[in-house]
Amino acid sequence: MGTWVIYMLAGNWALMLYLILNVYDWESIMKANRWESFLTSWKFFSLLVVLQFILMPVATKDFRFEAAGDIVFYTLQHAFIMDMYSYSFYFQVMMILALIAVVVWKGKFSRVFTAITGCFYLLYAVIQNMAVTEQHGFSMVTVNVVMIGFVALVWLWAAWKGYNEFSFDNVTWKTGWTIPVALFCLWWPMSLKTALPDFQLHYLYDGGSALAFCPMTPVFLTLLVLSKRGVNRLVLRVTAMVGVIIGCYNMGNFASETGFYVGLYHLPLLGMSIYALLHSRQKRKSPECV
Repeated sequence: MGTWVIYMLAGNWALMLYLILNVYDWESIMKANRWESFLTSWKFFSLLVVLQFILMPVATKDFRFEAAGDIVFYTLQHAFIMDMYSYSFYFQVMMILALIAVVVWKGKFSRVFTAITGCFYLLYAVIQNMAVTEQHGFSMVTVNVVMIGFVALVWLWAAWKGYNEFSFDNVTWKTGWTIPVALFCLWWPMSLKTALPDFQLHYLYDGGSALAFCPMTPVFLTLLVLSKRGVNRLVLRVTAMVGVIIGCYNMGNFASETGFYVGLYHLPLLGMSIYALLHSRQKRKSPECV
């Protein structure tokens, strides 16, 4: 591996380490109004957009600047998740049970559910954006790891502080439409072999939606929106901002002859993320809640 590739790897990891170290003291940062104001503002969203052009993918073999886009696509197509679909049943059942528990027990299970969600986002950051192949060795879509990893840290911070309370006191005719959207995303009725719609019910418990960022983020955002008064505004907006960016990327599937339905199935991610951002624009008196 060439020296310049080593410099690129070191630079990417140094930037990631810098970001982590600068948000290490979670309690003091989240109490500071200026930090919360920044992380929930369009300035932070602009920073996320800028990172798309700064954080290059990494690969330990055959890395070339001009082929960075190809490395991203190759990594996503050969990510660790491809070897985990055989275990999708267990993750799916775990998520369904967690969702039932938070709906039934609401506030009593909110802290546990928030922690579970944070752990799942950490899982998405790794299994969907990292790969080990003969062509590129270890490769990683750095910007996705940073964005999704940050979402995970925000959820885990909220669980640690107990800032999320899923009370579902915001279920109205204006927000109720999000429920069938969330159920569709949890079901995700699509054949992994053909990438075509396949409306068989077994996908609800073995389809693998719980293993992926794109189907589950609309589900988590729905829970946050339906419990608007009791959940943390920072969690809602950061999750939605990353959802918008990744949702926009997936709209590129419409440009492919075989990707029409993949793009169609990702519309809930983009639409729900935009809705959540607009829904949470106005701050309330408490800086900790929506």
